[in-house]
Amino acid sequence: MGFVFMKRRHVKPIFVGSYGNDMTRGIYVFHFDIDNGEFLKKKFYKSPANPTAFFKRERFIFTCYKNGTGRSTDGGLWQYASMDLQFGLASKATDHGKTYMDCYVDEERTCAYAVDYYNGEVVTIPILKQKIVKVVQTLKHEGHGPVPKRQEEAHPHYIDILPNKERLFVCDLGTDEIVLYKIGEKGRLERDEENSFHVKAGSGPKKMVFSPDGRFGYILNELSNTVAVYAVEGNKLTFVQEVDTYDKNEYDCANLAGDILMTQKGDYLFVSNRGHDSVTVFEVDAQTGKLYNLEFMDTDENPRSMLLINDRWLIVASQKGGTLESFEVKRNEQKGVLFETHFSYMVGEPVCLIEGRGF
Repeated sequence: MGFVFMKRRHVKPIFVGSYGNDMTRGIYVFHFDIDNGEFLKKKFYKSPANPTAFFKRERFIFTCYKNGTGRSTDGGLWQYASMDLQFGLASKATDHGKTYMDCYVDEERTCAYAVDYYNGEVVTIPILKQKIVKVVQTLKHEGHGPVPKRQEEAHPHYIDILPNKERLFVCDLGTDEIVLYKIGEKGRLERDEENSFHVKAGSGPKKMVFSPDGRFGYILNELSNTVAVYAVEGNKLTFVQEVDTYDKNEYDCANLAGDILMTQKGDYLFVSNRGHDSVTVFEVDAQTGKLYNLEFMDTDENPRSMLLINDRWLIVASQKGGTLESFEVKRNEQKGVLFETHFSYMVGEPVCLIEGRGF
């Protein structure tokens, strides 16, 4: 009697948040093959609302939800315990049905912070006995920008912490501001007026990432389709450069910048374009922080979110196209940096991605 031995796959779990419809809306769990870039679907967890963003802290994954029903129990921030494919609800804070666009949890897991895009608010949620409880502080952003409909009021879109861990920052797409917050007693926030600043009017700052050494910050501007480079010294950011996310002279199209990622080595920066439907690759000057456009790779329609795995694989989630696509990042190749793997997977309206916790 013969035996057939299958080659063991080397995989990492990834979670995919999908808007979809009543049947497909929720969170998909995949095993991602780190040898060839293939997607292996494993589980699906249906959700009553649209997930907008993930944040991982140790074994917990915090998920922001839109309120799609108007009920006070809808939307908010939900906390899940995860291990490989398992995904179980630990706690939630809906705050009377608020819609959160992004969140951050401190390293000690004493507080979670979230941004409410539609109401222009930043909220503080304590964590007790490892679980989020309820909103105890709400800070309102005020102001507007020059772009009709998108900037008629404040729209905080993204929250994270500076490299020195001394200030939280919020990218406000509606007011063209990067707002810094001091973290005080019991995790409560106080606005740092001295170090907060405006970007160019009409830019619509959506997200900011940093170089691995923390010396440079890269702000993705959704409305102007640019990346603004800033030098970071402590809590102060100083403008260095601004570049377009795609060639606006060659391509005349309606576009909204989608997502921004930097490699762990800090040598490349990736930006997705929703409309141009591409990922643009920038080379990063390690000394000056400046960006140099290298190439772009075509994607499916409306690439909204990206994820890097092992600094080798770029996963792109295209919302309108309804696909996950993988690309390989190759260094020292004369023909480019990003290469198609020809692996993709159909998912209804994927909008957010995060690497799960493995074995």
